[in-house]
Amino acid sequence: MTSPSSVPPDGTVSDYYSTLGPLLQMAWDDNFHFGYWDGPSDTSSVEEATDRFTDLLIERLRVGPGDRVLDAGCGIGKPAMRVATATGANVVGITISELQVKQATESARIEQLSDRVSFQYADAMATSFDDASFDAVLAFESINHMDRPTALREMARLLRPGGRLVLTDVTPPSDGSYRPEDDPKVVTSLTQLADWPGLISDAGLTLDELTDVTEHTKDTANRMIDGIIRCRREFEQQHGVSVQEVLDAAKSALPTVPSAGCAIVVAHKP
Repeated sequence: MTSPSSVPPDGTVSDYYSTLGPLLQMAWDDNFHFGYWDGPSDTSSVEEATDRFTDLLIERLRVGPGDRVLDAGCGIGKPAMRVATATGANVVGITISELQVKQATESARIEQLSDRVSFQYADAMATSFDDASFDAVLAFESINHMDRPTALREMARLLRPGGRLVLTDVTPPSDGSYRPEDDPKVVTSLTQLADWPGLISDAGLTLDELTDVTEHTKDTANRMIDGIIRCRREFEQQHGVSVQEVLDAAKSALPTVPSAGCAIVVAHKP
């Protein structure tokens, strides 16, 4: 069993996204998360597949106009803005990357959503928000960068009674080939699907859904590689650094695992 409480050293997550972010935007999308494809015959673009995944989580948030949503680990803000547009809720996005805060804030301004969507620099494991100040918390492929028990306790504190937590997590291969002790300095940690009921219960929450969606997200890695190959020359011309240098820096901070799975976790505060 992998450790659900591994956490990367301070600063490495923000450094990782500062390095890799521009390449991800060009090769992938402003959604810094897995794509969701319905099956082998699904020809959806990366933008369509990543937005589809966002929409699946929005449905699970069950929020509407007047509700307040926290996007914990918001990236550059695309999912948060989609939540606000689709539901009418007010969304606060937090990230430990000051660069991402600036990018997300500018995107919200351009999309004329600044009145309902805001972003700020904050650690999702120790925020300054009041108790029970949110109707829902979204953690979209971000809790794998945190100490899960600490983050979940904080998210539970922030939820109002009846409030919902919707998140995705990255899972290791089911064959047991991943060894977390071999990756002491990675920016992300992996935990088994079977760990989640205990993690949710220990945080004082009630588990509503635990779904393995690996079959729908497994094409992400190959499609991302294709995107990097397509944009390689343009990226290097614009940024003055080779794609190989960026990938080498990212690779040294990623788990030693051939392929990763993905799970949706939904819970509520009693």
